[in-house]
Amino acid sequence: MDSSHPLASRQRFSFFSLAIQAYRQGKLGDVAAYKSALLGTQAYPEIAEKLSRLKTCFPNIDLATLRALPEGTFGRIYAQHMDEYHLTPLEISSEVIAALPDQSLGLRYTLLHDVFHVLLGYDTSLVGEMGVWAFVDAQHYSPSYKTAAWLAHCLYPLVIPHRYRQLRAIEQQSRRLGQQAACVIAHPLEDYWSEPLSTVRSRLGLA
Repeated sequence: MDSSHPLASRQRFSFFSLAIQAYRQGKLGDVAAYKSALLGTQAYPEIAEKLSRLKTCFPNIDLATLRALPEGTFGRIYAQHMDEYHLTPLEISSEVIAALPDQSLGLRYTLLHDVFHVLLGYDTSLVGEMGVWAFVDAQHYSPSYKTAAWLAHCLYPLVIPHRYRQLRAIEQQSRRLGQQAACVIAHPLEDYWSEPLSTVRSRLGLA
């Protein structure tokens, strides 16, 4: 839809209002979903086609179940990552998913963002975030993510100039990895929880 069209402006205002309402209700997953819609996150056609093949685009993640998995498994290590950084998996309500049918990429990435940190072995610092954004950009998911990676490239060194070399090193490393790896976002990652993390990384071309 042309962003200059009056309906587009009304739609953006509606998403903004709904995001505020969701925030007041403590529904942070819904807030993230509306943010994705506001930013106009659209998957490239080949990515959208791959996502359409998934059994589900929007997994529910139960940390209690994942904590009970054996040591070294993908799910157990993900749960440990979330606990270490005091994070909780986001949940997106079925009503919001139904209301945003063109946001499959944005919603799935919202739910699985921290999974990327685990798969890549990156922490949640700005250096780690730079690595994830560079990887996602190299995977060629969406024009919006290319813009986000560019902003991270420009802004993060201003915030942490003392880690400039680390930012550039992880950016280069992650771009190379993103180019060689399988299309991670389109894999049924939520089906791999019980496998060793090393096995999952090998399957995705991240080893």
